[in-house]
Amino acid sequence: MTSNNQSWSPETPPGSESPLTLTVLGSGSSGNAAVLGTPQGAVLLDCGFSGREIQRRLEASGIPESSIIGIVITHEHGDHVQSAHTLSNRFQIPIYATEGTFAASIASKKFFDWVEIKSGHAFSLASMDIHAITLPHDASDPVGFRFEYRNRICSYITDCGYLSAPVLEGLKGSHVTVVEANHDIEMLRNGPYPWPLKQRVASRTGHLSNEALFESLDCIIDVQTHKLILAHISENNNNPKLLTFQTRQRLTELGLGDLPFILADQHKPLASIEV
Repeated sequence: MTSNNQSWSPETPPGSESPLTLTVLGSGSSGNAAVLGTPQGAVLLDCGFSGREIQRRLEASGIPESSIIGIVITHEHGDHVQSAHTLSNRFQIPIYATEGTFAASIASKKFFDWVEIKSGHAFSLASMDIHAITLPHDASDPVGFRFEYRNRICSYITDCGYLSAPVLEGLKGSHVTVVEANHDIEMLRNGPYPWPLKQRVASRTGHLSNEALFESLDCIIDVQTHKLILAHISENNNNPKLLTFQTRQRLTELGLGDLPFILADQHKPLASIEV
């Protein structure tokens, strides 16, 4: 990412050799967006807020709009794709999405350009190799992503009913891992959602529970992982303080008690970090 904007100073892990940066602009049930950047440019990952709100958060994070060269979309649900067509037009940059996602959410709208991506395949953007990972979620052709730049890897997996074999494989070797911790099972069961929605969220094509994440943490965390980011946290069916306590407890059980982790926020960006 550009170095002329002094307000963008990502945290740098010891021994890092590659300026692959991640900024989570916001993540939760009402909106999701992030930026992955290299010296060759930046990629906007999902556009689940209004265009103006994403631009405000880019500015707050010190990320120049001119550095964004593409929009990469995970799936067609509104909390991920809301302003993709708007920003594609405004910034004059293409949208990268699977055919299913494009047909379900973008094709009928005005946009600058569309580049088809395929789950299980990689494509290049801003000198990153970006691998599209098929996800078990109730959407047309949803994907998560593994971003590789030189010797650094960042994986980004949300909206995932369970951690399937392709997902676990895609998370291997990541230096920074972003993964869903959507709901506490008991809070969802006893919460305000109508029963059909509870069934959808808890299904194998719904969202990943805290408990399911904890069961697989030993498969997600690799020896080179230096940061874990928990994302898409429900405001209705999760408790950040309890999630923080349980995550630290589980990491300690695995002998990983010193691993830094962050809870992504629905309402404000996280500090930029260097992968």
